[in-house]
Amino acid sequence: MKKHVTTTISIVLIIVLACSVLISCSGEAPAVETPAPTASVTPEPQPTPVKTPAPRPVTDTGETDWEAVLERSSAVVYLTINPEVALYVDENNFVICGDCLNDDARDAYSNINFYGATIDECTKLVIEAAIDRNYLTSNKDVKVDVAALNDSADTQAIKKTTRESVNETAAGHNMSVNVVVSDFDGQGKVICFDCDGTGKCAYCDTCPPCAKCRGTGNMVCELCHEGYLTCSFCNGVTESEQFITEVMETDVEYCKVCGFPTSEKDHICPICHGSGKVPCHMCGGVGRTFCTECNGKGYHILDKDNSKSECLRCGGTGLNHCNECDGTGYEPRPCPVYCDHPGNMHEFRHELAEVQIDNPNWCRYCQGQGTFLCDVCKGDYSRTCDGCEGTGITPCGMCMENGPHKKGVCAVCYGEGMITP
Repeated sequence: MKKHVTTTISIVLIIVLACSVLISCSGEAPAVETPAPTASVTPEPQPTPVKTPAPRPVTDTGETDWEAVLERSSAVVYLTINPEVALYVDENNFVICGDCLNDDARDAYSNINFYGATIDECTKLVIEAAIDRNYLTSNKDVKVDVAALNDSADTQAIKKTTRESVNETAAGHNMSVNVVVSDFDGQGKVICFDCDGTGKCAYCDTCPPCAKCRGTGNMVCELCHEGYLTCSFCNGVTESEQFITEVMETDVEYCKVCGFPTSEKDHICPICHGSGKVPCHMCGGVGRTFCTECNGKGYHILDKDNSKSECLRCGGTGLNHCNECDGTGYEPRPCPVYCDHPGNMHEFRHELAEVQIDNPNWCRYCQGQGTFLCDVCKGDYSRTCDGCEGTGITPCGMCMENGPHKKGVCAVCYGEGMITP
């Protein structure tokens, strides 16, 4: 009997448990009265969206699209130790790309992926690489220049972050460095990304020397020397004077009248000055003399009233007719010194004299010049080389191919090394 009761109780418990399981699985909860809310429930705060860098600007060929870089950049940070690198930063201070500006930078930072990191992270990578390559040592300067490209650039925050990153990284290596922070003094420009500020063609660095002019920029005539050819008759050894004067014994022809050599026909007599007439010794060639009555004054002073009275002898002129030369002004005889060397009054005297003879060192073919004008260049021995247009360099293929820039000059900055963003 007792065993039967126990079996009955077990069956009842199993049925009750099965019913409770079916009720919970049906999803229908028993109706429970809930009290009305007494106050408003505060919504939970939403998380701040995380800023992420934009896709890397590249061209169809996979190269860096620098025009897109400049459009998306708000600032450029230049880090200069000895390696120089430019970090292009967007408005969220993510580095869009980095540009190594010299060979040391390419050596130290070639393994760094600048894209997508913050300016803080990139600065630390740059300092770590510079320390690892021994470009940065204790007490050395680290120059930080910031160039703002638009109003969205927070240059002060960039400077602060960069300074702290440099000092923190150096301190991790037990080093102390001098961080010099300033605004980039580019007068509204930044360093050209195509030539890294060199101003030279990025494809050839500098074009090779012109083969025609050998880098001089001028074409020089090879047949002559500075436009002239050496005379083939005298080989340039000549004197410019056709005649020379030598002293030798010779017969000199003299005039018996005056005693001068007949060759001195242009001899000017010191007395008559070549006129043949000697001035009168009394009037000096004037033809009139001073009046002796009035002493050449032309008047007399009266004793009574000190008035002037005209001299009656000279008529007030103070001069009288010269009786010695009869008013001619010359002596009646010709000049005893001057002579026109009459032909029938000559004689020869054997003596030393200066004689003009032909110069034996004078070349009659080149007229004593020693050179002739070059027939090829007509004396213009040097002219602008047409192969390089006077630049002295032969342009590379990139310089010639529809290039608006000069040969060997950067096509982006036109040789200035700086560009306007």
